Amino acid sequence: MIPPSPPAGYQGLRLPVGSAWVLPAAKKPILAAWNQMDPGQPLSRAARRHPQAVLFRGRATVVSFPCAGWGETVVRPCWHGGYWGRLARDLYVGPGRAAREIACSARLRSQKIPTPEILAVLFYPAGCFLRIDVVTAAIPAGRDLVSFLSSRPGPTDRKNALGSVRSLLSSLYRRGIVHPDLNARNILLSHLPKGRWQAWLLDVDAVRFERPRSATVDSANRHRLLRSLLKRARLGDLGMRETDVSSLWHELFPA
Repeated sequence: MIPPSPPAGYQGLRLPVGSAWVLPAAKKPILAAWNQMDPGQPLSRAARRHPQAVLFRGRATVVSFPCAGWGETVVRPCWHGGYWGRLARDLYVGPGRAAREIACSARLRSQKIPTPEILAVLFYPAGCFLRIDVVTAAIPAGRDLVSFLSSRPGPTDRKNALGSVRSLLSSLYRRGIVHPDLNARNILLSHLPKGRWQAWLLDVDAVRFERPRSATVDSANRHRLLRSLLKRARLGDLGMRETDVSSLWHELFPA
């Protein structure tokens, strides 16, 4: 079973465990790595067997592994969020979610918003539903905002990294882009040469494109991020108390 009409630039492909939309250049490296691990399992499970696999915990476990001929590759199982996620979990009706993410990712990249390139989307039948893995190129030395803050970075790295987050939200504001799930795990930070940092946007299927430079866009993105930081502090993930988030927020968005 191949979901109909792969998006422009992608190739439809049959798999032992389902089907895929894949960039032609990434097809051979991904399939070769998968065959060496376990082609009878979804890639998000098979990749865990790689001796150099790295697991990242979140709503669903994300796996990073080296893919010969391509480089570090990330596999992320799709999972519904919010209240609906408690019911539907990782089950989807058709490929619409995957098609939206590819389209949003391409549009964001065309507008110079940093987001990882989608190499493939993998579909696994589950009765009348689908489970979906999204495969992206890894961001070198990337870590999400939660992990970064909990590591208690030095003053210079903290200042520069938070500056990159501020620049990302500013870019979203200027282009009228709302990310309804802009939680702290959906902002990835990478350390660039000469002490610079880059903030990347993740999990972009629900992104909306609205009026550029709209105050409501900026307010929506900031409010969602603040809610996430307060929640992560409450759960003990940030290494700070909820009351400390106010200081962090003023540091992130100085008056």
